[in-house]
Amino acid sequence: MINFIKSLFYSKDTKEVNEIFPTKANIFNCNSDVEFDGNLYFNGTVNGNLTCKFLKVGSNSLIAGNINADWVFVLGEVKGDIIANRVAIGPSAKVHGKISYNSISIEPGATILGNYFKRKGS
Repeated sequence: MINFIKSLFYSKDTKEVNEIFPTKANIFNCNSDVEFDGNLYFNGTVNGNLTCKFLKVGSNSLIAGNINADWVFVLGEVKGDIIANRVAIGPSAKVHGKISYNSISIEPGATILGNYFKRKGS
């Protein structure tokens, strides 16, 4: 499943932050909520909630807020809750919060400080 999720984030439809915000050079630091209707990959910091269709949190990233997405691939750190249809937690990931999912993959080495549970009615 991890390889399938990785393929989503390297497809021609994926928007790197430097395409959306050309002056940011794929390093994104934000102190507000972020909503994006598409695929988003970034390294950086978001102090706020993040909502998008597909999200890849790079290994040098920190999200201090909740994530709401269809697909989430975490390599960095999340301090907040994740609500997603499909979740993949990579080996370098640290998640501090609840994870609500329909499908989940957790790689060895990942750290989850919280709980995770399958969404009801799935």
